[in-house]
Amino acid sequence: MPRTIAIVGASFAGLGVARWLEPRAENADVEVVLIDKRPYHEFHALLYEVATGAAAGRPEDCEKILASGVCINLHAYDRLLKGTHLTFRCDEVVGIDRRTRTLQLRGGDAVRYDALVLAIGAETAYYGIAGLKEHAIPLKSVRDALRIRRRMLELLDRARRGTEQKISILIGGGGATGVEFAAELANYLRTLVARGDIRSHDYEIAIVEAAPRLLAAFPERLSRMALQRLHRLGVRVLLDAAVKQVELGRAIVAPRSLKPGEEREQLLCGFAGDSCTLEADLIVWTGGIQFPSLPREAGFPCDPKGRVIVDVDLLVQGEQCVFALGDCASFTQHHLFWQKSGAGFTPSRATQPLPPIASIAVREAPVAAANALGCLDGYPLRRFRPPTLPSIVPLGGKYAGLAYRNWTWVGRGPWMLRSLVDLMYFCSALGLVIGLRMWWRGARMYVQND
Repeated sequence: MPRTIAIVGASFAGLGVARWLEPRAENADVEVVLIDKRPYHEFHALLYEVATGAAAGRPEDCEKILASGVCINLHAYDRLLKGTHLTFRCDEVVGIDRRTRTLQLRGGDAVRYDALVLAIGAETAYYGIAGLKEHAIPLKSVRDALRIRRRMLELLDRARRGTEQKISILIGGGGATGVEFAAELANYLRTLVARGDIRSHDYEIAIVEAAPRLLAAFPERLSRMALQRLHRLGVRVLLDAAVKQVELGRAIVAPRSLKPGEEREQLLCGFAGDSCTLEADLIVWTGGIQFPSLPREAGFPCDPKGRVIVDVDLLVQGEQCVFALGDCASFTQHHLFWQKSGAGFTPSRATQPLPPIASIAVREAPVAAANALGCLDGYPLRRFRPPTLPSIVPLGGKYAGLAYRNWTWVGRGPWMLRSLVDLMYFCSALGLVIGLRMWWRGARMYVQND
């Protein structure tokens, strides 16, 4: 009787595992089941392009065209693999019984597994901020991106007709998603100004970040380049500032909480007083993520943020044949550095989880897949060695910033390199032909704004 490897989550990590296992499943006498609650996979790294995209035709047709560059129909993917040992089930896993090795689905069915791979990604975190969930739009799905686009088109139509005095857009969160969206939106609006559709004083964009710099998880050089670029594009940047409350049409922003030893004057928030009110016709929230509660509820070990704790082979700590990768996994890196001690220096070790980014997840996928297959036959598990990768952040139009070790590069070159990286992601999950076709469709379409 064939053994079953269940993959929960059709993220890039999950699809990567499925792709690796599919050609090997028959010889290994294994059935692979990919389970996701949505019938499509989304490439989150390009959602900002959908939110600011330009396409000709009826509104509903435009939306389908824009979404087609980041969405993969998993039912069509399943039909493509018909006759193989890989199947897709569109359902939500609501429970995991570790004792019987069974997944409970919302539709009522149960799936028994011999090996389990968790690739369930992350969700938007609102941190209990009053009114945020009700009045802001996240940028975590194609549906979110299209909601943002519809609202922008509505506001632009008002500006053209003279019924809107000034369009105000507020972006909460200065991480990669917030910076990429702010830069692309500013570039798009400047294009409309150049065409004569709107005037330069018809809009304003502000981005609020609680850290003392943008892109806090990236090298500081890249943060400086991003800040300079946003300033050139006319984006107002408020650092060391946190969104405290959101109401219809406005947000209340205050200086972030002080750390031990800090003084209020050291903060970079750029406004006087305990808080300020920012008027906003559109509020986009990109300020944080949280992790699904499913693993914790199932009893798997999790870190304080809710990520599943894994060993160097991506095996969930204390489990047999259960693996986790991508955003939902807490894989700890160990850094060796020299610390001053008395008259000399002593070696010290620091630990830090890998960041939840697609480039890491794609490289984890073949290791998790090989280990899920190998554990069924008692083979030694492979170790995942995190690569040292360049950081690339698109900064509006055909422009991006790249930082690698002590080297930085800004301009069109990093933008082209980022496009090739996107191509690699598509091909790793979909195969060369389909991946190339989907990448090319998106590249031709999204470049229209540039």
